[in-house]
Amino acid sequence: LLAQRVGVTLPSRAGRDEEKEAKERLYKINEAAAQYFHHRLLNSPEAEKTRKYVQSRGFADQTVAEFQLGYSSDKWDDLKKHLQEQGYTEAELVKAGLTVEAESGRTYDRFRNKLMFPIFDIKGRVIGFGARVLDDSLPKYVNSPQTPAFDKSRSLYGINLADAAIRQQDTAVIVEGYVDVITAHQNGFKNVVASMGTSVTEAQVNALKRLTRNLVLALDADA
Repeated sequence: LLAQRVGVTLPSRAGRDEEKEAKERLYKINEAAAQYFHHRLLNSPEAEKTRKYVQSRGFADQTVAEFQLGYSSDKWDDLKKHLQEQGYTEAELVKAGLTVEAESGRTYDRFRNKLMFPIFDIKGRVIGFGARVLDDSLPKYVNSPQTPAFDKSRSLYGINLADAAIRQQDTAVIVEGYVDVITAHQNGFKNVVASMGTSVTEAQVNALKRLTRNLVLALDADA
């Protein structure tokens, strides 16, 4: 009634339901991609170099499984073909940030020949991906673009595995990178999350404040 008086249009319930359904679809696409990347890391001959890198970082098999680390093929449309076989459309893959649309209209995989880090929300849903190159090319790390499911500035890597420990210890430790989080967790420091290379944002702090008021910054000592 008040909205009508002042000329404000309230979003319809139907619109919110559609938005929720669209997000759920993105979570499912991301989960399917994460499972595919993980399977390739464990089983593909092409991923041998990536497996050696993972071993060189001292990651145990249990840790690799817990964080669902993966490998993206060097081919241009490997993931695209796999997900299309599962019934997902080209438009959905672009919306999820898993493929990129060229000017010609052709789409191709965003992540190729990389170590994959699925990014989960606190409810354990895959919202996006981080990826590390395995050579000297730059940038070293690439993230999913912003999508309806993923906003880098509001996300914390490892929060799905850290929330219970953060509540229990009443402290959250914030580091910068994926590997920092994984190493900490493997060595028993379960209350560690990462800002994924960005400066720590107000939204990330607000998310952690729901779990604890005590935040410890353990960031790289860059100038």
